[in-house]
Amino acid sequence: MGFWTLFEVASMPILQVLLISSLGAFMASDYLNLLPEVARRSLNKIVFIIFTPSLMFANLAKTVTLEDIISWWFMIVNVGITFLIGGILGWIAVKLLKPKPHLEGLIISMCASGNLGNIMLIIVPVICKQDGNPFGDNTVCSTIGLSYVSFSMAVSVQCSISHSIFLSYDS
Repeated sequence: MGFWTLFEVASMPILQVLLISSLGAFMASDYLNLLPEVARRSLNKIVFIIFTPSLMFANLAKTVTLEDIISWWFMIVNVGITFLIGGILGWIAVKLLKPKPHLEGLIISMCASGNLGNIMLIIVPVICKQDGNPFGDNTVCSTIGLSYVSFSMAVSVQCSISHSIFLSYDS
């Protein structure tokens, strides 16, 4: 693949995310006044509590077997190491910056979780278009790759929820 072809393939998923995000931000703004603030908050909670896990588990149910989960053991270890290092860095940031006490747990949690699972949604379509990708044939790459990402997101979401609950009781 040439540089410009690779650049175009890599840019398309990011461009799609930016277009949808900007349209959503415009529709959620007070300028358009499509939904009141209470409705926007409720819709935001519904998306993150119901729709995101549904999307992840629907993709997982299509393609992932117990053997796949066992062979992907390293993802669980990777998420654990990421949360451990991020949590330590967040704790250091809290000690150095001394924020208000009610924000300490949030800062540590956000440093620990970061953008762990979402970045793969952008990377996998690019990987699938290259020859010799790790998910096999180009025709099944997107299905297997998205199930791989969904499993990673499911693990990271569960760790993030557990970490947030732990920190809320710790304060």
